[in-house]
Amino acid sequence: MEKGTSLWNDAWRRLSHNLPAIISLFVLIFILLLCFIGPLLPFVQSPSAIDLANSTAGPSTAHWFGTDPLGRDLFSRVLYGGRVSLSVGLVATAVAVCIGVIYGAIAGYAGGKLDDFLMRFVDILFALPFLVLVILFSLVVDRPASEFTEWFIRKSGWARDSVAPITTLIPLFIAIGAIGWLTIARIVRAQVMAVKNQEFVEAAVSLGLSRSRILFRHILPNVIGPIIIYTTLAVPGIMLLESVLSFLGLGVKPPGSSWGILIKEGADRMETSWLLLFFPSLFFASTLFALNFLGDGLRDALDPKSAKD
Repeated sequence: MEKGTSLWNDAWRRLSHNLPAIISLFVLIFILLLCFIGPLLPFVQSPSAIDLANSTAGPSTAHWFGTDPLGRDLFSRVLYGGRVSLSVGLVATAVAVCIGVIYGAIAGYAGGKLDDFLMRFVDILFALPFLVLVILFSLVVDRPASEFTEWFIRKSGWARDSVAPITTLIPLFIAIGAIGWLTIARIVRAQVMAVKNQEFVEAAVSLGLSRSRILFRHILPNVIGPIIIYTTLAVPGIMLLESVLSFLGLGVKPPGSSWGILIKEGADRMETSWLLLFFPSLFFASTLFALNFLGDGLRDALDPKSAKD
């Protein structure tokens, strides 16, 4: 008698045979560790330390990636900027996916008038300019976020320099996540509608299982592939959106940085100091390609219709 395996064991076995996906996974882990743990190392300099005498210097043992026009260490700025870009991309995407998956799954499974009402609301939001909505929403939640920063500093006793760079990004997380769920809601709705009439769902209904159990335990695991691939594609898109908002003064505040801001600064000085553009672009492009390859691999690995090897 053949021993059964779970969906996740099967998925990991298929993923482990996908070399581009595995390489991409290790690249992402390396970039995450480098950005979030690297700045804690003693040899990594402060990203805000200005040395005008060493402006736009090339790579050296003291400055691995060189320096920017203010003499700040580009290596540390790339790492700290990666923290911001990756945090915004991952957190905002997680918020958007959670809202969109639940919303789309309910609409697709319920059908009828409820589905019509929920999707007409999505259509209305789609008709409005996305960037303007994000800007307006971020302005609305900016004051509560500032009040939360002051409250947290009073209660925790932490220094403002340690708290403010994180809490000031809360409006950005909420704004992008609360508006960016529309596409994933449509995707999940279509997938749920395609799956809900299949035999295994009818079997679950005949067993007397509740609608919520059928939806979240039986239907959603069978549409995880499109959700994963959308998530991996949404992260770099949201990172780009963060750079646009930061450029408009609604995102990362100076002297903070992100990959988007560093790429913009490097593009402005590309003819005189191309390294300012090369290193942030290298990290951003590597993250983008790794997410795409990993998303393709996860889509194939998590497809429940795939035959066992």
